[in-house]
Amino acid sequence: SCSMPPAAMPASPPRRQGPLPEECAVFHCRGCWTVLGDSLQLCGQEPPGLSVLICFSQCLVGPAEHFSLSLFSAYYLLSCRSCGLAVGFILYSSGSDLSYLQGLFCFFKDSIICYLLENQTIMDASKVNFPAVTLKEQIHKVR
Repeated sequence: SCSMPPAAMPASPPRRQGPLPEECAVFHCRGCWTVLGDSLQLCGQEPPGLSVLICFSQCLVGPAEHFSLSLFSAYYLLSCRSCGLAVGFILYSSGSDLSYLQGLFCFFKDSIICYLLENQTIMDASKVNFPAVTLKEQIHKVR
């Protein structure tokens, strides 16, 4: 009689990659509640003084117009496609001090509402303490 070896049992269930759902937030337009992105795409809250959330990608927003930020920088304004509220910008030309932000989605904290999955609450983005992320380190990992 031919016997089959017992099936191998996995030592442990597969490990989940990335943040747990309770550590995440969904970003909504303050004007109409359209989903703009989530904290899985968050890569920084820098530089100080700009009051922006900096993300690698986005949902449902797109460049609207070209505006001049200053003498040495320029950006595309990001507007909510549903209501037209200005929700952020994509920097495409700047001085060397902000060059690491080029091509990233910078959402204005005062234009964003956050739905926090952990406790199912809604908060202004300016009042949410996201995990400390060093943007320059994240950019270095990607590039």
